[in-house]
Amino acid sequence: MLVQKGFKYRLRPTKEQKQKLLQHGGNARFVYNYFLKQNIDYYNKTKKFKFYHELATSLPKLKQELPFLKESFSQSLQMVTRHLDKALKDSFKKEKGFPSFKKKHFLNDSFTCPQKYRLGNGFVFIPKIGEVKWIKHRPLEGKPKSITISQDGNNWYCLRRFKC
Repeated sequence: MLVQKGFKYRLRPTKEQKQKLLQHGGNARFVYNYFLKQNIDYYNKTKKFKFYHELATSLPKLKQELPFLKESFSQSLQMVTRHLDKALKDSFKKEKGFPSFKKKHFLNDSFTCPQKYRLGNGFVFIPKIGEVKWIKHRPLEGKPKSITISQDGNNWYCLRRFKC
């Protein structure tokens, strides 16, 4: 049986990298809220929801309309549509409640990189951001699956998920 684990590592970004991290997190929050609002409106008209495939295929058009979204890694934005898809499906199956809009002012943005990241000695390479220094407090183990970059107040963290 495969087990998934995750470890959180503290990041030490420069000022420019911190600004890019904020932009990525803000874009992920914007896309989540945009598609959630679109889903609510669509449901009010048709009594149906749009799920991952429809949302992900409409991302390129949205990026053409809103050029600031091009500054984010495209796969991170696709992961946002996966998260919204899962939240919508879980709200019916597991009675978790309908997904809510993500708020801006809690300083807790996050985004996921499913691939194209690299973990090295003293740095993690994040697509469209570059090599960010990190504090590696435990050895890396297992087969890497994805990383999630999250903000907690003024600090940034890298959650590394892996199979073991």
